[in-house]
Amino acid sequence: MHIMIIASWYPESDQDVNGSLFRDRAIDLAANGCQVSVVAANVRLRLGPIKPGLYVNHTHGITEYRCYKRNLTPFSEPGIALQQIGMIRKVYDRICREQGKPDIIHLESARCALAAVHLAREENIPFTYTEHYSGILSSKPGSYYDRISRLATDRAAHIFLISSAIKNRLHPPAEKCSPLPNALDCSRFSLVQPPETFTFCALGELRRIKGYDLLIQAFAQVHARHPDCRLVIGGSGEEESSLKALCARLGLENAVTFTGRIPPSERARFYHRASAFVCSSHVETFSIVITEAFACGVPVVSTRCGGPEDLVNSTNGILVDRDSVPALAAGMEQMLAERGRFDPQAIRQAAYNQYDQGVLAKTQLACFRKVLSDRA
Repeated sequence: MHIMIIASWYPESDQDVNGSLFRDRAIDLAANGCQVSVVAANVRLRLGPIKPGLYVNHTHGITEYRCYKRNLTPFSEPGIALQQIGMIRKVYDRICREQGKPDIIHLESARCALAAVHLAREENIPFTYTEHYSGILSSKPGSYYDRISRLATDRAAHIFLISSAIKNRLHPPAEKCSPLPNALDCSRFSLVQPPETFTFCALGELRRIKGYDLLIQAFAQVHARHPDCRLVIGGSGEEESSLKALCARLGLENAVTFTGRIPPSERARFYHRASAFVCSSHVETFSIVITEAFACGVPVVSTRCGGPEDLVNSTNGILVDRDSVPALAAGMEQMLAERGRFDPQAIRQAAYNQYDQGVLAKTQLACFRKVLSDRA
């Protein structure tokens, strides 16, 4: 089976985390005997050192096609989507010449829905769809993101749902959807030996949507009562300077550590600093960092922000109301008080059973085969 994956964002190097789950899923499918071509159409106002054009890379049994183009419609998502139609069409033609016609197109996020729908209709190829973009969850009825997610849902032969939050937002027909959480290579992670000093850890891009300002304020309340506890925040981004300034104002310079960007090869080691992991996000479609923490046997405190509500339960963590400093502080306090009731080995085993990439790749591949057989 030849699968063409259209990725709405994709890593630009082995150390790039953005979109790495799409690459991992492609590699998993290739490991199960599929021919896999991945297409990423990058339309940007500034390309930096990258020149416009198509770059092809063969790695881990998959072929990656990254195309770059200067944006002719700045600050317009619909304009970008229209430009991607032509870009992805050209890449498709090259794939057909070099590797043969794909049997199925899989769309990773509706941000490339116009191109996927257009190509699938022109070439009479079935396409499937998975939504990952958090902006879809918060999009208003009739907005651009609402329209393109509905377009993808209506036209897709099958929709894979990474969380109940996505299902409730898309409302797909029951007969053409199935749950498929984001996959995890559990072999990369190992059980944590908890540090002597109780340490809360958080990991992700330092953006406003992640709620790190709330986390720091909540931690300040916890630290006032438990001065020995610590907070480690991994990642980089636009909020870094303001978050560090907030720590300074709250007198937390010696209690909060910012590690900077954590490359994929270092993520497993990062969780070994944690007594508990914290997700303080305003919105999440899933939360791969939570499942990574589980793979290390680390319990989690998370806001009820969408995807984590499917992941966190009484056996592996604590859920709290989102957008609330008091609620997050109370959850962290509860974790400190009840840490002994969480079984690291059981948390890790459950993560393997539910999210291991080998199992989930076979599940997705079975759905692809059914889609193809239904069209035969």
